[in-house]
Amino acid sequence: MLLLSILLGCQLAAVASAWDAVEVWDHYNVTIRVDSATARVTEELTIKNVIDKPVVPGYGYISLSKEQSSTVFGLPLPVEGGLRGLEIRDVSARLDDGTLVTDVLVTEEEEATIVRYGFWTPVMPGECRTIIIEYSTDEIVEKGLLFDHITYTVQPSSIPIKNALIRVDIGGNRHVSYSSNPPVSPGNPVIWMQSGLEDGTWKLDFEYSSLPLPRSPVKWANISLGLVFGIICLWSCRQWKAK
Repeated sequence: MLLLSILLGCQLAAVASAWDAVEVWDHYNVTIRVDSATARVTEELTIKNVIDKPVVPGYGYISLSKEQSSTVFGLPLPVEGGLRGLEIRDVSARLDDGTLVTDVLVTEEEEATIVRYGFWTPVMPGECRTIIIEYSTDEIVEKGLLFDHITYTVQPSSIPIKNALIRVDIGGNRHVSYSSNPPVSPGNPVIWMQSGLEDGTWKLDFEYSSLPLPRSPVKWANISLGLVFGIICLWSCRQWKAK
């Protein structure tokens, strides 16, 4: 099982009351394009200035972790392990007007890979600006024998998140067979939305396959694992009785 988590922080250049929001994430959009075991992730973060003075967002941080798991016969065990940093490459950042952001630093820690980016463009009162961060990884998709699996978590942010969207292009004739949250668009790409996160957490856990199975309230991989163990136990019991 993979846990992809994001932790956003910001240094503010405006003076405001500790109880008032200076800026909000008006839209927090994540697109994951899957090509077999490789994924290209695009994060479009739109910040809005909600006070009457210009603000400079400053540094933002993305924390990426992978939850270690085990498999049996290519089927994932429903047991969660520890965390380690997600291996990423081809990291880039730009603003919505196409300006490249070169102040990007990637550091690897024991339980997370941290992407720090500098957002030094002033945002005028009532206006929005978007920063787009992209990276590739071979570790977002948890491959299985019949089912692939992704877990993506939006962690609490120091800036309130008003609207969050996760869009996943799983490609081909594959479809979602399990999802912890119902998608607003079940086609391809599949789209999930969440509003009013404020400082809460949104964990999206989904499974997909090329098999023509209906979407289930339980992971089909776990159902398959139960069937495999059931068959093994039944066969073992018959072998024991035969002796």
